[in-house]
Amino acid sequence: MLQAVACALLAYSGPSPQLMRPSVAGRTSQLLMQTSKLVNIDPDGIVTKLPDNKEPVKILERIEELRVLSAVADAGLLSSAEELGVFSKLEAAGAFSSAEKLLPLADDLKLLSTAESLLNYPASNLFFLAVAILGAEAGLIYAIPDTSAPLVALQATTGVLAGLASVTLIAISYLFGLLQGDD
Repeated sequence: MLQAVACALLAYSGPSPQLMRPSVAGRTSQLLMQTSKLVNIDPDGIVTKLPDNKEPVKILERIEELRVLSAVADAGLLSSAEELGVFSKLEAAGAFSSAEKLLPLADDLKLLSTAESLLNYPASNLFFLAVAILGAEAGLIYAIPDTSAPLVALQATTGVLAGLASVTLIAISYLFGLLQGDD
């Protein structure tokens, strides 16, 4: 009897490799395509993390180095556009000449490089910060008793502020996510 079981086990060949290959290969190639940017698996099965080669956005820093904003102000481009009537409602308010006076200040304060560094901040961190603010606010509302009008007003005020901050952070997170892309 034991000899018959051993023969049966040795004779078993399993499913045809041709039938198994397409489904396994399809799943494997999809998995490798999804993780090829993150890990490398060598033939011995050792997994190594590949470095993140994503270069930060440097456009705004270069514009700041070239002092493009000051050049626009010195050339008087916005004042000329205002005089020509290119943007009627803004021209009536004198917005271009006011903005033109502030452009060199933006260069001096390094506003573009600050914006650029914020643009390179991971969008997911901003989203998690928004969630943390909402969680902290829920804890605050739970901890503060509803025994008097000033405490209820405090709950309402902090709730509105936390809600506005969270919505703003989520919107910025979405925008940064689009700008940073998924190379």
